[in-house]
Amino acid sequence: MRVIIRLPRFTTHQSHKPDLRNKSRAPMRADAEGSTSVIERLFFLFFLSLPFITLIQTVLARTGESTVRRPLPAETVLSGPRWVYTVPFEVHNKAEIERLIQCESRGLNISAPDSDGITSDGILQFHRGPADTIAAGTWKDFSRASGIVGSPMRPADAIRMTDWAISHGLGPHWSCWHPGLLSVFTRAAGEP
Repeated sequence: MRVIIRLPRFTTHQSHKPDLRNKSRAPMRADAEGSTSVIERLFFLFFLSLPFITLIQTVLARTGESTVRRPLPAETVLSGPRWVYTVPFEVHNKAEIERLIQCESRGLNISAPDSDGITSDGILQFHRGPADTIAAGTWKDFSRASGIVGSPMRPADAIRMTDWAISHGLGPHWSCWHPGLLSVFTRAAGEP
């Protein structure tokens, strides 16, 4: 393949003999030649800039690929009668957590005294500690053990913590964790 690049001509003004017969055409011809050289120069600059335009397009296309290929985070929807929570992560013990939410708070994000008189917080009712603060008690103990931080009053945090707790055998912590629910959990985990 041959590529021919035509460079614009740079004309120098030389003294010409006046064309007396075509006096009226002479200025138009000079203007036409001048505009042609400007057009040629513009095309020349355009063709010189093509490699840079291609480079910019390539860089932009590659940065776009990384955003397109990035996997979307898993999302889990937990629901019960009159409540739904969507969390931006995969929940491994979804059925058990849905039953616990329904039993513990009926899906309401509340702070209220539990059956034992201790105030509990959130949709999954984490017990407060001796100082009657959210930062102490069951949440603090589970947080230390799991490395999960947050608050039991944020449903996504409470669901993540409960998922971890159930996976580590701490389901009986909840007063709503009864033998029927426990047997469902052990069958799902493949235990005899």
